[in-house]
Parts: sequence; C-alpha cells; structure tokens
Amino acid sequence: MSANGQSNEVDKSSDKLYLDKPSTEKELFSDQSFAFGTMQGWRSSNEDFHKHKIPLDENLAKNWAIFSIFDGHNDTNLRELIKDHIGSVCIATLISPEKIFFINLGDSRGIIISNDGKVLISTKDHKPNVQKEKERIRRAGGRITRVGNDILRVESQLAMTRALGDYSLDKNIVTAIPELIQYERDSSAEYIIIASDGIWDVMSNEQVASFVSQRISNTTLENIISQLFDQCLKQESSDNMTAYIIKIN
Repeated sequence: MSANGQSNEVDKSSDKLYLDKPSTEKELFSDQSFAFGTMQGWRSSNEDFHKHKIPLDENLAKNWAIFSIFDGHNDTNLRELIKDHIGSVCIATLISPEKIFFINLGDSRGIIISNDGKVLISTKDHKPNVQKEKERIRRAGGRITRVGNDILRVESQLAMTRALGDYSLDKNIVTAIPELIQYERDSSAEYIIIASDGIWDVMSNEQVASFVSQRISNTTLENIISQLFDQCLKQESSDNMTAYIIKIN
C-alpha cells in the first residue's frame, strides 16, 4: 500500500519493466551544502535524470542555485526521450537569498523541513486521484480509468496528470504547465528535500521529514539518502529512487 492509500503492488515476475531482484547499487555524492543520490531498485533501468547548478549564473545570479529531478517514462536516455516527444515529470527548486521556489510537474515532490522535522511546505502531486486534477481533465474532455491493480490512469495510459513531452495525448488533458510555489526564507527553514516518486510512493512527507531530521546530528546527508533508499526498498517501493537534500540555513 502506498503512502497515499493507493495500491503500489506490481507483479514483477511477469513485467519486462522489472528485474528479478532489485539493483541496490547507489550513485551518491555530496558538497558542502547538499547531497544527491539515485538507485535503480526493481526497475529494469534507471529512468531518472538530475541536474543542479550552483551558482545559477556567475554574473546575474551569483547567490542563486537550482536543483532538479526528471523522471522519464520507460527509457534510460531521458534527454533523447523528451526530444522524441515521450514524457517526463519534473520537480525543481530554485533558491535565492530571499525566497525558495518549487517548480512542479507530475508526481515527484518537494518539501521544506525545519531542523526538528516539521514539514513547512510541500508541493502537491498531479495524479488522477486528486480532485482538482480530475475535474480539469474531465473539463478538457479526457477520461480517467482504473487499470490493473486498481490503479488510476489518464486515457488508460499515464499515472500522472501533468508531464513534459507526452505529445501523443491532448495537451489540454496532460498539460505541461507546472505549478509554482514560493516560500519566503526564514530561520525555521533548514532543509529542502526533492525526490522522485519512488520515495513518496511508500513514505509520506512527515515520514521522510522525520527520517531525515532524526539522523542529521549523527551522520552525513549522503548517508541519510542511502539509508532512505534502503528503507523505501524495505517498504516495497518498486520504482527508481532519486533525491536531493539541500541545507539552506
């Protein structure tokens, strides 16, 4: 069962998208103010792609930074995927001296947490079970159906309602217009966490925030990401896992 109450069970033995056993090798790295990690897990390939830039621009935005995760649809070469009109979701955070922005499109997610593990703000997933998205799709003439293990799909295809590059579907049904959230920086905001849905499928915002905050004083951000992946795998996450943890205070 997923963190939001929907079934995430997959018959891995009969699906070419999944391995016979999970690939647990992790790509991890860290800098002074952030850590990153990705793990393939049960999937037959790692469809996630990441990008960060610090500073955003040496001249115009020296004190700005951007971190982003893209989760593609069933192929490893995401840059070619998007060019060839096949889709991806995106979560990005743009950090300035005064504000933090989330740019969200799909079912990856971003949260800001305090040092004691309180969730200060979160993006909202674009999924077929979200009432606002459901109504938008129906107004556009689209259909939401149940497929397989009671999984909701848009036009019997996508498990998300917004994405980049899914040009086989009507652009008004699966839109590429992101949601933008901004947060005024203050002393309570300590960490930003952005991650693909391999994390959020099995852990809630509060569970991830608590998991991270309980380990901050005892180990590195890189190790926390590694442990987070292991925990999600134990909780039967069947997707790729990619995450950034960014220290902002």
